[in-house]
Amino acid sequence: MTDFVSFPESAEAFSDLQARVQELLDTETRLPAWPFLARSGFATIYEYDRLLGGDFGAVLQALAELHGDEDVTVLGLEPEASYYSRSYDYFPGFHIDRDSISEGYSLGLRREPGGDSAGALAYTLNVIAIVGSSGAWSVWGQRDWEIGILLTPESSGPWLEVPVAWYGRDLDLDSIRSPAGWGMPLTEEDRSTFWHNVRERGSG
Repeated sequence: MTDFVSFPESAEAFSDLQARVQELLDTETRLPAWPFLARSGFATIYEYDRLLGGDFGAVLQALAELHGDEDVTVLGLEPEASYYSRSYDYFPGFHIDRDSISEGYSLGLRREPGGDSAGALAYTLNVIAIVGSSGAWSVWGQRDWEIGILLTPESSGPWLEVPVAWYGRDLDLDSIRSPAGWGMPLTEEDRSTFWHNVRERGSG
């Protein structure tokens, strides 16, 4: 699409994207289990829709500049790759060059395969994973939980200063999730497991 954002054109190239992400995230895991492989870090929480908004590229740009990432990898996990290859003849993932991460993220998510907006990742992804080449940080997002989580080695930094709303580790999830009857309900066990993982693995 451009010289700073590129989609894999083969199953082998897509496997390379998967391998990069799997160095930092367990792509088979789903919340409330903890998908991050780092032993510890600091979690910042976002609304899921913010994650798929073009403005979130500014968060990634700030992270990349801080940690010296050469590129950022974005991978769609649900629907599975077979859905996209069968329905739209492309793979749900892309690389962004360090010089244009903010713009490239938005362009990559909104790519319309064959001119069909129904295939754009921004509108279809239910689980998304994002990593930087530095290996210092990673992002996990899940539509059914309506949240995205950024895990960083620092408790704060320039990514918190960009104009994208974020939440700390004292968040009441109900305050940013759909009203009862509209979204997937979370059980007390779900919540307990999630917050235990945030305390043990996402609070430094």
